[in-house]
Amino acid sequence: MSEITLRNICKQYENEHFAVKDFNLDIHDREFVIFVGPSGCGKSTTLRMIAGLEDISDGELWIDGQLCNYFEPKDRGLSMVFQNYALYPNMTVYGNLAFALKIRKMSKTEIDKTVRGVAKTLEIEHLLERYPNALSGGQKQRVAIGSAIVRKPKAFLMDEPLSNLDAKLRAQMRIELAKIHKETETTIIYVTHDQTEAMTLGSKIVVMKDGLVQQVAAPAEVYNHPVNLFVAGFIGSPSMNFMKAWVAEEGGHAALYLGSMASDSKIILDGAKGQRLLEKEKGNEVIIGVRPEDIYEYEDAVKGGFDKNSINICKTVSTREVLGAEVVLYFEEQDKTQAVRLKPENMTRVGEDIDLYVDPDRIHVFDLSTEENIFYGKEQQA
Repeated sequence: MSEITLRNICKQYENEHFAVKDFNLDIHDREFVIFVGPSGCGKSTTLRMIAGLEDISDGELWIDGQLCNYFEPKDRGLSMVFQNYALYPNMTVYGNLAFALKIRKMSKTEIDKTVRGVAKTLEIEHLLERYPNALSGGQKQRVAIGSAIVRKPKAFLMDEPLSNLDAKLRAQMRIELAKIHKETETTIIYVTHDQTEAMTLGSKIVVMKDGLVQQVAAPAEVYNHPVNLFVAGFIGSPSMNFMKAWVAEEGGHAALYLGSMASDSKIILDGAKGQRLLEKEKGNEVIIGVRPEDIYEYEDAVKGGFDKNSINICKTVSTREVLGAEVVLYFEEQDKTQAVRLKPENMTRVGEDIDLYVDPDRIHVFDLSTEENIFYGKEQQA
């Protein structure tokens, strides 16, 4: 069992700057929790406070029912995996894996059994006699993870462990980490700025900005129901398209006029979503958010039954990216570069116009002043 609870955790430095403020989170046994956010948002600082490498300025850290604010790192029962591997260069892989066990004065037989078992799990048995300088980046990271596993900790703490690897190795190691989590059945707390890692690895994502928690939820919920403009824009690649629009009522439906009330481009929202929008924002300017994959060409809009909901949205393609399984077209709207993800059969060239249709069920609308998603909460109840 491993239950970790953070209550009103703060980290304040001498210059009165809060690196982390009022952080609350319950981490349950065997969860894979991801701290994600831009550089400087406080995610690594929070992880280091859990590990005991940073002092907690205020709040409480509980590990398995014990208040651990003042416990030494070695007494918390946690293992840390760092970005720079942290291997002993003068020891073989076997020596690195066995080091923590020797300190615990385990017998040679037990050490050998444990080390070889972990090496087999990580598929590094053939590397046991090598030294770190003879290993690739991916192999070093496996050894670093193995050094954490042999200790059988209450939880693994991982601080951007894949950031030094190339794209192909990162993808491979993501798969390996998912396997390790399943096989070891241990709690993992993982820091990254890479949203792909967050979405593919985490059972729970904690999105942070400027030391504050923005949203805590499962990956699918964070993606489909972002609580505010920041979360919506941070998660997703290409990122969500944002446009200003004015809300009006037409024939009992909500109409979103892009840019201004004089615009001939508009999106019609009907049903509960449209009524919610009219109740809260009629006559107001809002920010609408649409993911690139929720914008379609005419034929697909007809199949989806929403071809009549988008009116006069015709855009000139500024850039075209062919990605094999899809085509991403970019266009300019309201002095911003926007994106649409389409099927690979699309042949629209740069400089040509394309008619676009938005799925109204997938539109997000944000309050202009608070930047909060006005559908959040209502969508969760639906």
